[in-house]
This record gives sequence, C-alpha cells and structure tokens, in this order.
Amino acid sequence: MAQPRPRDVPAVPADDVIVQRLWRTDLPREHGFTPLEVRGQLPAELRGTLWRNGPGLFGLFGRPYTHPFEGDGAITAVRLGDAATGAVRVTDTPGLRAERRAGRMLYGLGVPWLRRVRNALGARVKNTANTSVLVWQDRVLALMEAGRPVELDARELRTIGETDLGGVVGGAFSAHPHRVPARRATYNFGVAYGRHHRLRLYELPDVGAARVVAEVPLRYPAMLHDFVVTDRHAVWLIHPLALDLPRLLTGRGGFADVFRWQPDHASEVVAIPLDRPDEVVRFDVPHCWQWHFASARRRADHEVVVDYVRYPDASSLRGLSRGPTGDGFAPGTLHRAVIDLTARRLRTEPVAARACEFPRVHPDREAGAWRTVWVSLDDDRAVGAIDADTGAIDAWPLPAGHRGGEPVVVPRRGRDGERDVWILVQCYDGVADRSGVLIFDGARFPDDPVAEAWFDHRIPVTFHGVWQAEASA
Repeated sequence: MAQPRPRDVPAVPADDVIVQRLWRTDLPREHGFTPLEVRGQLPAELRGTLWRNGPGLFGLFGRPYTHPFEGDGAITAVRLGDAATGAVRVTDTPGLRAERRAGRMLYGLGVPWLRRVRNALGARVKNTANTSVLVWQDRVLALMEAGRPVELDARELRTIGETDLGGVVGGAFSAHPHRVPARRATYNFGVAYGRHHRLRLYELPDVGAARVVAEVPLRYPAMLHDFVVTDRHAVWLIHPLALDLPRLLTGRGGFADVFRWQPDHASEVVAIPLDRPDEVVRFDVPHCWQWHFASARRRADHEVVVDYVRYPDASSLRGLSRGPTGDGFAPGTLHRAVIDLTARRLRTEPVAARACEFPRVHPDREAGAWRTVWVSLDDDRAVGAIDADTGAIDAWPLPAGHRGGEPVVVPRRGRDGERDVWILVQCYDGVADRSGVLIFDGARFPDDPVAEAWFDHRIPVTFHGVWQAEASA
C-alpha cells in the first residue's frame, strides 16, 4: 500500500494541469529586472542576457484564442553576472494596443465572421511577436513569422515598435534567422501571400545595412516555419501545409483549421545560391514535415548536409493546440538529409529514434563542422545531447513535475571545443509553480546543472531564445 505523502511536501501536479498552466494560462504578472533566487554557483565567465519569447496572453476580454500560436508575445530576460536578475513583459504590439483601446478582439480566428473577412481582404494581420528573439547590431527584436520585427528597449523590455529595418522588410519576417559565421551575416526570410505567393530572402550583415537577396515565387500558400543556410546556399524544405484561403474567408474553425495538409500539392526543395541568387535550384521530394532545423553545411560543391527534426506529416499543428502532449500526432525524431543539388535528389535517414525537438548546435559551428545536437527530449521532460554521427544520446531527465524546452548554447570564452559550452534551459517547476533557468556545463553533461536562477512566479511556455554576451570592457 502506498504511503501517504507528508503534509509539507507538495504533490506533483498531473500532466494536464502543467499543460494548462504553460499553454493556456496568462502570465501572472509583468515586471522589470528583479533579483532571482540562485542555487549553486553562477559561472564567473557567463555574463550577459538570455532572451526568451513565447505567448504571454492566451485570450482577451474573457475570450480565449483558438490556439496557443495566436497568443500575444511576452519577452523574458535573465541577466547573469555576479548575480542573476530577471524581467518579463508582454510585448505591446500595435494590434494589441488597438484591441485594448477598442475593448474587444479585432484580430485572429476568434473574432466574428464579418470581421475575419474584412481582416483577410484587407491583409490585416495581428503581429503577436510571440515566437523568437533576434539580437542584431545591439538591437533586440521580437519575432513572429507573419509580421515585421518588433523592437524592444533592452534595459526595461519596453516596446519601441515595429521596424522594417530601413525599408527592407515587407510584411513578414520569419522567427528563425540563422547566422553564418563565415559570411559575418545573419539570414532570414518572409512569405507574402496574395495573388502571387512569394518567398523573400534577407541578409543582415554584422556591420552595414540589411538587404533583400532574392525573391522566389511559391506554387501555393505554404506555411514555412524554418530554413537552413550554408556558406553558399539558403535552403527550404517546402511541404504541403497550406493556407486554406476559402476556410479563412468563410470563418470556419480556428488557427489549426486554416492551415491544411494538402498532399495533392508537391513537396519540394528550394535552394538559393547566396552569391548567384538568380540561379535557384528547386525539385520535388517526398512528403514529410519539420518545424525546426539544427543546422546545415556544404559537402563538396553540390551537396548540402542537413540535420532536422522530422515528422511524417503536420498533424502536430492541431495537436499543439492542446500542448506538447496532445493526442493525434507522432513525435518528431532527429534525421540527417543529404541534398544533392546537381542530381536534384534528397536522401534522409534517422539519426536517433527518441522523441525530440528544438535542435541547436554550437553557434560557431553553424554552417560548418558540428557533431553534437542539443535538444529537448521526451516532450520537454529531459535535456539531451545527440551525437549526430552515431546517434548516441546523453540525457538529463528533469525532476517530476518539471518541464524544460529549447537548449540555448553559449560558447565558453577562450575555448573552442564543441562541448566547451554552457547550456541554458528555461524550466518550469510545476510543484512550486515557478520558472527559472538551468545552467549546464556542456563538457560535463549530463551532470546536474552547475547553477539555477529562479523567478518567484510561473512564465508560460517559451518557444525560442538567444544569448547576448556582455560587451567586453
């Protein structure tokens, strides 16, 4: 017979309670930088800010949004140095301000049918700024793939406003930029839906102005979430999760219903040479789905090696409306694809069979030679390092009632080994109902975290983040 729990030991909440708190319940409070509770010893060399982004509001005026992906973004910042401080604020986007002034919802899939039609015909899309963060030329930008970047004041997380980066960005700027160290530039893309659907590739150099590299027509209004870049090519795997325009206009269903898996559309590889953008390579490939890529590198002049998390289809979009443990979709697993741009052929093989997401590599190895892929394992219940050559996995399971997420990889100063990194993971403790950051020594992983820094409250799920190192004196 099971022994009763001591009265002073809180019970571990059920999975559905944790999912409800993280994926459906608003941020309990906003604040500027305040001291965090530190456990262990903060690494002396780890000085800078961890930026994270995810939905902070899951509805307005008592009406829930139809999917967590519609949530209004909240930026979390954790500053590490001699001590740890943290801040979190909902991003005050133009759309959210307009709704608060009006006292009602004006955007999204939960508004009345006529309003939805007017928004669709007028191309009025709410920029929720809820997915990722880009630090470019010391500017902090909150990103979502259907709107322009939203700039923030890094000191207090106040919203400055949308930016087109000097007249360069059109209506959309993906939440998945990738930096290519060898080119000293970051690349990103945006998709414009309309009479003619187009894919636009951007370059953001470390020094100098942003520019448009190329525009490529799309066959249909595909949903594109991520891409990869080598030192020579930007590459997309385009699969038939397409915007259903009639359903959007007729007002049927929620967010997960307006993007539909349409297998009669072709899947294809699209590759844009960075220095010869008019020489686009594109060819059809078998259907699959991926949310996220780890990285890509050139092998010889005509092959691209890509590590990514592969799904059989896009049913995870609907499943994620109920959180990462939602029924109805098979988990993603790490795969390696080899894309032959001359033979116009893609070969893909599994690297490891364990469920994973949010793959990251050493930032100095992006578009170069990496072997370790850092991931969130088992529906955010563990942190992992996968050897992409052998499939071997090192894993650190989170305590019961905890959930992790994307590992952010921070190179150690003065060291260049692939495992000479700090791994930062934002974590939710469901027992204490609060969130914090776990800090792992990559060289000793999967040893326990060397330090933890905790808020005194919960932060809803965050999708992606980035490390901004403190400027050297």
